[in-house]
Amino acid sequence: MNRSRLTGVPLVFVSAVAALFFGSLSVGCSARPPMECDRDAMYATIEALCADSMAGRRAASGGDLRAARMLAGMMEKAGCEPLWEEAVVPFHLGRALNVEGDNGANAMRTNLPGEWRDSTYNVAMVIRSGYPDAPKVLLGAHYDHLGKLFMAGIGMKDTLMLSGANDNASGAAAVVEIARRLRPYARDFRRDLVVALFGAEEMGMVGSRHLAAMLRDSAVAVGHMVNLEMLGRLKEDNFRMHLFVDDMEALKQISVPNVDSLSVGVVMKKSGASDHLSFTSMGIPATMFATDDYTTLHRVTDTPESLNMEGMERVVNYITRDVYALLTAERLPAPNKMPESE
Repeated sequence: MNRSRLTGVPLVFVSAVAALFFGSLSVGCSARPPMECDRDAMYATIEALCADSMAGRRAASGGDLRAARMLAGMMEKAGCEPLWEEAVVPFHLGRALNVEGDNGANAMRTNLPGEWRDSTYNVAMVIRSGYPDAPKVLLGAHYDHLGKLFMAGIGMKDTLMLSGANDNASGAAAVVEIARRLRPYARDFRRDLVVALFGAEEMGMVGSRHLAAMLRDSAVAVGHMVNLEMLGRLKEDNFRMHLFVDDMEALKQISVPNVDSLSVGVVMKKSGASDHLSFTSMGIPATMFATDDYTTLHRVTDTPESLNMEGMERVVNYITRDVYALLTAERLPAPNKMPESE
């Protein structure tokens, strides 16, 4: 995750109220599996994304392609199909790494060793509903991380591996698990669920900006975007729900019953430097979910064993119901006002 807007965010703590929930979760078909997520399955996905063969999943490293293909295969097994011809969608990084004056982008090549290829990848898949013309819900997370980092003060031959278990293998694993859990309920949907995994978030949300433009240019209308970012470190039974809407009525429309007594922190308007901003900049309402412990952010200690998987299970169960509510709602929250230029 890009850390620039994460700290100092004002929070208003609320509890989601069942009366505000407009989509019934008591679906009456006993043949369908329960909606609760599988903690062990998510952990296995996180471990696979953090394996040495993925080399930290840095964009344009080669490990990113291995990760994208693996995640696309998992989502295909979950019942998703490619949104376009292929599930894994390459895009050219081009100027994103070499913009004059963009110190952050240029520093990537200086501080992160290894091969640098021209392209990296998004994954874009879909669970179809019976309403192909309705604006879609997009569930997404970035799967990339930083990979290897030169060890400061030691020498250019020595490196550390940043595997990014929480940032953001946890979000990517949650996307796969939520898609798997919701696929059997597709006949309840009033709109399609687009499932996306973004590359190059760590380089400035490059992948999500590219995918948002592709969706716009191919006339795929997105009515609401849900972004999952660092879900594996629940602290003191709280997690933060960042809402990018302009009024509380929109919040009421997507509130779901409290799950396991989780406390929900709500942030109104633009905040949190992550992939949802690629969509809110187009006026698309978005929600970002993130747990509230960032102590391992961009550190070698961000490993699978450092995660609170019991907490992540609770969080993902909540998010699953939130996404189901969006998919089955009679209407989605109204579009945001376009952000004022800074």
